[in-house]
Amino acid sequence: MPKQSSPHNPPSDISVIVHRKPACRIELEVKAPPVLVANARKDAIKKVGKEVTFPGFRKGHAPEEMILKKYPSAVESQWHKSIADAAFGTALQQAHVPMLNTNSPVSFDLKKHSLEDGAELTFSFDTEPSVPTVDPKQFHPQSVNRPDVGDKQVDEAIHQMRFYYADWKPVTERGIQDGDYIMIDLDTLEDPPQKVFDHIRFEVSKARMAEWMKQLVIGAKEGDVLEGVTDLDADASETEKKEFTPKKVRLQIHKVEEASLPEMEDFAHKMGVSDVAAMRVSIAEALFRNADEKGQSQLRDQVNDFLIHQYAFELPLSLIETEKNHRKTQLQNDPKHRESFEKLSREELKKLDEKIYTESDQAVRLFYLSRQIVRDAKITVTHAEVQQEAVESAHAFGRKIDPAHLNKEIFALALSKVILAKAQNYILDNCSKDQPAAVDSGASTVSG
Repeated sequence: MPKQSSPHNPPSDISVIVHRKPACRIELEVKAPPVLVANARKDAIKKVGKEVTFPGFRKGHAPEEMILKKYPSAVESQWHKSIADAAFGTALQQAHVPMLNTNSPVSFDLKKHSLEDGAELTFSFDTEPSVPTVDPKQFHPQSVNRPDVGDKQVDEAIHQMRFYYADWKPVTERGIQDGDYIMIDLDTLEDPPQKVFDHIRFEVSKARMAEWMKQLVIGAKEGDVLEGVTDLDADASETEKKEFTPKKVRLQIHKVEEASLPEMEDFAHKMGVSDVAAMRVSIAEALFRNADEKGQSQLRDQVNDFLIHQYAFELPLSLIETEKNHRKTQLQNDPKHRESFEKLSREELKKLDEKIYTESDQAVRLFYLSRQIVRDAKITVTHAEVQQEAVESAHAFGRKIDPAHLNKEIFALALSKVILAKAQNYILDNCSKDQPAAVDSGASTVSG
């Protein structure tokens, strides 16, 4: 790969023609004068001489004639590199084309070279994408519905939270009955089969299990493998009926258990409140906050879709591939996904690869667009904000980090998140107001 610095001061009469290729690829067609080629040859001989030894001479002090005679191919190879190194820096300056980054790979093709006629060569590398300016007035947000928060939702939250303190008792001597809890796998019997659930716990009850599944598992035992056909419940909506297609499935029962849940007063004390009424109020407030956050998240998703689909521009393929490989590595190294990842068929792996590529393309695209928005709007991003984002992200995954000593990868990820959030805020604050960016409040009917 050519360097941007050369061993000699290259002449300024290098000629350069710039060819812009798809996907932010740049090709520089360069003609270098004989003096550059001659200097590069001297440099090549010197570099090879430093690597070899001759009897009677100190390393690096052998005559040029001896080096050329004994190591002609090594000198020729190094000569090519020295020509490229000497020409590239000046060619890049004359072309006024920024490289993608200082570590971006550069390839060169030396078409011909001689001491009499100079050299002709081409350089290829990725350049920075040309990112369009975003007009926030073009964004028309759609209202999003915040989920209702009432007694029903509070009851369900309490029900789920009590399982954190449940006493579990295995059921092995009898068949499954109403009120039990089962751990199952569920696969469709299509061609090819598809995994629907993997070690997922279900409560065997009318309220929490589809009727067809309940009828299938009642009376079965741990270890049984059952086959059946999916079906709609009697209270299914007309839309659900139109969109529903029955499927043959295989269900494997891994575990059957009974759960003993804590009494409500005891549970309230475990939650750190005085009584059940106070607990319900506290849970309702948390549900309201979650509902608001969900509404804001939906609005931000709208902004992302607007940016991705409204502003098309070319991206370097190397950036997308780097992001894709990073995401695949994370997925393969995650114990939660590794086993299922290894079981995927060739066709499933192909689809997953395409999905990751699309997600990577969108992630890189959002980074450049959000960075452009922040720059154009002169929005400040402080080091302290990036540190705080890094710490909060680490805490969300149960990790602790020192904000004063963030490695480059963690800092870059946190910086991207901060920039994207500020860009989203800017779009939402300055968008077209013909459609209100409102989050419907939903009725509150929580009783103490």
